[in-house]
Amino acid sequence: MSHPVPIEADIQTVLLDAICEALSGAIIVYDKHDHILYASRQIRNYFPVPQSFLTPGTRLRDFLGAMYDNGGRQVGGASASREEWISERIAAHWRERSELQLRDSRNRWAKLVKRRLSSGFGICMVTDITDSKKRDEQWRADVERVQLTEEILDNLPHPIFVEDRNLSLVAVNKALCGLLDVSADALLGRRAADAFAGAFAADLEASGRHVLETGAPSTTTRRLLHEDGSETAAVIRAQRVGKPGRYFVVTGFEDVTEYVAAASVSAGTKEASPGPRIVPYALPAETQIDSAAELPPFPRPMTGRKVLVVTADRHFELLGLSVLTNMGIDACAVRSAAEEDAFLGVAGSAGVAIDLVVVDVQMDVRCLELATEHGVPVLPLEGYQLATDLAFHVPRHLSERFARDDLSLDDWEITTEGDEGHGHAAVDVLVVEDNEINQIVFAQILESLGYSYEIAATGPDAVRLYAELSPRIVLMDITLPGMNGIAACRAIRELEATGPQTPIIGVLVQAFDRDRSECAEAGMNDVILKPVSPDMIEAVFERYLPIRAEESAL
Repeated sequence: MSHPVPIEADIQTVLLDAICEALSGAIIVYDKHDHILYASRQIRNYFPVPQSFLTPGTRLRDFLGAMYDNGGRQVGGASASREEWISERIAAHWRERSELQLRDSRNRWAKLVKRRLSSGFGICMVTDITDSKKRDEQWRADVERVQLTEEILDNLPHPIFVEDRNLSLVAVNKALCGLLDVSADALLGRRAADAFAGAFAADLEASGRHVLETGAPSTTTRRLLHEDGSETAAVIRAQRVGKPGRYFVVTGFEDVTEYVAAASVSAGTKEASPGPRIVPYALPAETQIDSAAELPPFPRPMTGRKVLVVTADRHFELLGLSVLTNMGIDACAVRSAAEEDAFLGVAGSAGVAIDLVVVDVQMDVRCLELATEHGVPVLPLEGYQLATDLAFHVPRHLSERFARDDLSLDDWEITTEGDEGHGHAAVDVLVVEDNEINQIVFAQILESLGYSYEIAATGPDAVRLYAELSPRIVLMDITLPGMNGIAACRAIRELEATGPQTPIIGVLVQAFDRDRSECAEAGMNDVILKPVSPDMIEAVFERYLPIRAEESAL
């Protein structure tokens, strides 16, 4: 089987061994007669052949035959017979250059690089590329996921953009580009606020920064005026995604023009003044037109209602009074807790009813307490929320105030003795959830936040407990057995036909527009998505139970 090694094949074995160690590979060297001159010991890591077939002088044909007999027939694909397979391998070794990648039964990958020199000597180097293959496969999978995500984002009907921690745009979809009449390349890498005009741009950036820093989602409403004179009523939602150090803000515009138009007609109200104008990205600043006017999503007459603004910030005062005045509300401002106390005292003595107190959150907490002591609802707001959230929340607060004013003393009843802290409500929160694990999650979150609560597992139980306990807010799971959350919400709203409406928050598994619409039609005030978190619940309570949320934070 073996032949004497010719004198010309005398090579530096030690040097080749060192090279193989350095390269983490294996080498076979053979002469022009296809006799092996050198085979490194690492070759058996790739090809399980007996050591005797690697000794100098062994025919390459015999080495390949041993490979075939020991499972190597899988290399390069199976042939009709052993001889045909060996002949194909010999032919490959006589090519000037050839490369081959193969995977063995242990799912390891190897790369074979073959060279035939002009002198007839041949070299075959084998390296393990398993890790490289895995990285390539992972990279391809990541690319496919990114491409799929981009495709989904691009084909969503609502305008969406994604900002990084510097509030620079890293992703936009076709709907946003169509809304702004610009290309994606003109937006990416720029700031989102640069695509809009004036105060709306500043509000958009302030909202994005707040969401990024706090993690609290933001929901606002705007009327957007296009260059062609058409208008779009939009609900703008922003939320933070990602991990610490890698947070992003995802903002979406939901077109509610048809809904608002229908609501305006049914309410017989006058349309709100135009909002910020949407302009092409490249227009100079002086051509951009902007208005801070807000579009209330639920139009109702506000004329003659009285609102007090408490702030030491001149900008907050001017913008707040402007928005309230545009809504037909009688509004004025005070700049300290002492002024607020004096104003409310005088108003009470004169028989002038103040319907709402709007408090700048930068003011002392005493300003919130004073409004409560005088029996006036309070709405705490950040400065950036004035142009976006004020006109959204004021109608809701005032509608609750109007309903309470119409109740007689006979409408009130105490359901639990010794519950003076809650007035006529025995609990802060009614949780409607049938899943036991989710019940535990809600319980732990509410206990950690300091809220009293009761849990209902079915729709009928939810309606019964609502009537018995008069909770201050309801967290309603939609997928309940029997009477689902939608039906339970409608039943509760029927009970409230002659009284104030309790905020009902739908709890959804996923954010389909159909589900959101059904929740709104049933009378729900908002929706949140599972899995719920303390931050998410606290953000909802801050929005719908601002006084209680401030107390729990003390």
